[in-house]
Amino acid sequence: MKIAIGSTRVGLNLKDQLKEFLQANGYEVDDLGMQKDGEFIPYYRVAARIAQAVSSQEYPKAIIICGTGAGSAIVANKFKGVYAVLAYNEFEASRATVVNNANVLCLGEWLTPFEHGKEIVKAWLNSKFTEGFEPQWQDFLKNAYLEIQQQIEDRQFKG
Repeated sequence: MKIAIGSTRVGLNLKDQLKEFLQANGYEVDDLGMQKDGEFIPYYRVAARIAQAVSSQEYPKAIIICGTGAGSAIVANKFKGVYAVLAYNEFEASRATVVNNANVLCLGEWLTPFEHGKEIVKAWLNSKFTEGFEPQWQDFLKNAYLEIQQQIEDRQFKG
């Protein structure tokens, strides 16, 4: 699977460690964020760049890292077809995929040590939309997802 990743200055260390971890586990990872010796890029530009790439379906999933992750999640969710979640633990990350089909994971380097971040990313990537639910709940979740896409997003993201 191809994944986009990026961070601003706060997030570079966690991003680089997660990028290495993902590549070692067979993922193709494209870094769309700030580089260690590169020019400063604010969190909202990194988040917008990555969210646009997910929105245009260039990437099925992406990870954005800033100080707390909150700002990146706010920006990323401004793009149609982007379902960004801020997760501080494995349960949140897994449920975001299983229940909401989240395609962007936001993390905060100030709050997430690498070993914990690695577990969060694994939980997010290894979960599947609707898995573990009874058929009627799977249908509910799929219909909710479609309604969000086809009714709410279409009204909110005009032109």
